[in-house]
Amino acid sequence: MKKQYEDTDLDISLKKLNADLLWKTKQKQELKKRIISDIEKLESQERNKNPILSTRIKKVSLIRKLTYSGIALSILLGLFIGSAFISPAMAEVMSKIPYLNKVLHTKDIFISIQERLENEGYKTRIGTNGDNKIEIRVDGSEQYFQDVRKDVEETALEVLRSREYDGYTIKVIKNKVMDEEKPSPETIKQYEEASKVQRALDQELKKHNYHDVITQVGTLNNSGDLIINIGIPTTEKDAKKIKELVQNVITKETDQKYTLKFNKINLKIREQENRWGRVISTIIDGLYSKKEYQVNGFSFSAHPQPMTLYIKTTISSSNRNSKQHGIKIEDTIREFLESEEAKKIIKEDEYKIIVYSKDKQQIN
Repeated sequence: MKKQYEDTDLDISLKKLNADLLWKTKQKQELKKRIISDIEKLESQERNKNPILSTRIKKVSLIRKLTYSGIALSILLGLFIGSAFISPAMAEVMSKIPYLNKVLHTKDIFISIQERLENEGYKTRIGTNGDNKIEIRVDGSEQYFQDVRKDVEETALEVLRSREYDGYTIKVIKNKVMDEEKPSPETIKQYEEASKVQRALDQELKKHNYHDVITQVGTLNNSGDLIINIGIPTTEKDAKKIKELVQNVITKETDQKYTLKFNKINLKIREQENRWGRVISTIIDGLYSKKEYQVNGFSFSAHPQPMTLYIKTTISSSNRNSKQHGIKIEDTIREFLESEEAKKIIKEDEYKIIVYSKDKQQIN
């Protein structure tokens, strides 16, 4: 790959790192293999052109159009973040990387902890019960839970420490599987009915080339009646025809009571929200992970424009340092969003950052 840009400070640091790292032959060969493998994966993903979006963690494929520094940075982060060996040269490189850009290149902390526990043979499930708490549920008998509880907690804490994450607390509990939690025959029947209607709607809309219409079929908790949401693009000229089509499908497929709701969707905003997903998940991971940010809430809205990020903190507006703290959070986010990596994702979108105190006052 030809270098098309002049050397930056980061390039110079990378060269210095290359000269300073004194590894054994076997370690050099392993590094070479991993770098080659990473580059081959990048090129393969570019050829396939098949990006995948997820919810909590949205790690999108990098492409060859990244600059020389960007690719080198990505590989080095993948190899060294969380490792025991950090040379002075490596420390110099890392110090030049904005905090949230480092988070961008690391695996979601929940996935990392779950994988570590699975690799060590523990029967666990990981999630969150809100804010900055990581909850680990242990499957198995009471005796098994008592035997592994402390080890599970310590393993999770080791993963957090390896990232220098001090903003999360760990809670290990026994996963209680109660007989009454198993779905009843009625619940199963309701689920099957909703799935049947969902499939029929999707097939009929696809048949008429209404690919941007969104359908969501579920059941009401108490009565078991179907609740059906239909999202129709604001640009759709045949909205009336779509409503008739949907009504006909439902009447044909089920005799069950239902509530039908039609909603307008803005395809441009939906595309924007999907695109921003990766940077938003990075911001959430980064701010929640560090105590210094004192963040315990996050939300965003793209309607009305511009894209607006709302950050809730635990600091009081009466604290004399609250304004400084709010600006620090804003600067951390803005530094990330103005980086070349983030700009490739958010493009030229305008955005706004609002930081709130715990008493709901803006502090930035």
